[in-house]
Order: sequence, then C-alpha cells, then structure tokens
Amino acid sequence: MILTQKKINYELLWRFIKTDFKLRYYGSFLGFFWALLKPLFIFAVLYLVFTVFINWNILNYQLYLLLGIIIWNFFAEATINGINSLQNKSGLLKKVYFPRIFVVISSTTTSLLVFLLNILVFFLFYIFSDLSFSLVVFFFLPYAIILYFLALSISLSLSILQVYFKDLIQIWEILLQAFFYLTPIIYPISLVPEAYRHFLFLNPLTGIIQYFRLIIIEHKIPSVLGTFYLFLFVFLFFLISYYIFNKYSKKIIELL
Repeated sequence: MILTQKKINYELLWRFIKTDFKLRYYGSFLGFFWALLKPLFIFAVLYLVFTVFINWNILNYQLYLLLGIIIWNFFAEATINGINSLQNKSGLLKKVYFPRIFVVISSTTTSLLVFLLNILVFFLFYIFSDLSFSLVVFFFLPYAIILYFLALSISLSLSILQVYFKDLIQIWEILLQAFFYLTPIIYPISLVPEAYRHFLFLNPLTGIIQYFRLIIIEHKIPSVLGTFYLFLFVFLFFLISYYIFNKYSKKIIELL
C-alpha cells in the first residue's frame, strides 16, 4: 500500500513537471527555444560591452561569461517561479489534496530542465573553442545538484512567506538585480580587492560559479574543504527550509 502511494506520488510529480514545462512556453511562436535565446541574448550584449567597449583581456572570456549567465539565469528563474508556485496554483491546491511540496519542486525542476538545455548549448560553444576536452568537466554535476537544492531551499521557505506577504516577490526580484552585480558573473573575482573577496563568498552562488568555471574551463578539481563547506551550508539550509514548509504549508490554504 505504501509503495503504491509512493508510485502515485512520483507519477503525479512527474505530471506536474511536464505540465509546467509545456505551459511555460505555450502559445509563444518559438516555444521553449526562448529558454535558449534569453541567456544567449544577455550574453551577446554583455560580451559586446566587456570585450569591445571596456575590453577586459580575459582568457576564454566568452565561455567564462556564458557559463556564469546560464547559472545565474537558472537560479533567478527557479527561485522566482518557486516562490510564486503556491500562489499560481492556489486553485488546484484548494480543490485537490496532494503533497504541497510537489508544486514547488515541479516549478524549480522545470527551470532545471531549461538549465540542462542551456548547458548543452554551452558545450557547443565549448567544442568550437580553443579548449581541449577533459573528462574533468563531468565533475560539474555534483555542483549542479548543489545549485538546484540551493534554489529549491530558497523557494520552499520564501513561497510560504509569499502567501503572507504579497510584496515579497517584488523585493526578491530587486535583491536578484543587486546580487547579479555582487556575484562574479561578468567580472573575474581577481578584480575584487583581496580584503573584500571573502565577503563575496558569503554568497554561496559565488563558490558554485567559481567551481563550475574551475572544472569546465580550467579543468581543475575544486578544493575539497571548500566543497564540503558549500555542501554543508546548502544541506542545512534545505533541512531548515523543508521544516518551515512542512510546518506552515497546511495552514496557508485559506490565505491563498
């Protein structure tokens, strides 16, 4: 009986994910290709600015920049969609009972699928670059999992708050704009004075983006200790967010 219920839950979650993915681009002319074009457009603009107008002479800057934008774009979209997920599916939540967490997971997983498509596009650029291929690049996968759980953790905790405070999503979008420039996406961390660099690493995205670049572009294995701290932070954050979500998700239906 328990196994049957788990199977039903998994099938329901998968159906949510497929539906969210289809609805996100439903009715648009280019469909899901917008998911690929958006980061490429941002990349084109920033690459023009920082190679022609400002001319930062950084080795493999096109890959450096594109990878940072893809990671950031996933994080921003996953958290925005995740925070809004309970509100967006309020009608369904009021009519049918199912694990409420499925709504948040499906929203963030849809963004994860788009992220993986964008990573494939990135590797097309990688193949035609001057970089040689190394099996080390596959070490990015554990950091992709850490990245996803960071976005999911934020979505779980803030989606509950969003039900109580409707302006939260606007505040979060403003914070995202600020953190875009406080995260080494368009600039190398070496340009930041050494006395202030440790402040950037208080933002877990800084470590994730740096480790992605270290693995894929420089073919180096990141620090084991740094990876452990990053994993521990995201793991504890996820546990706290999961607890908050489970505690309050049953009490918010009347507020939706």
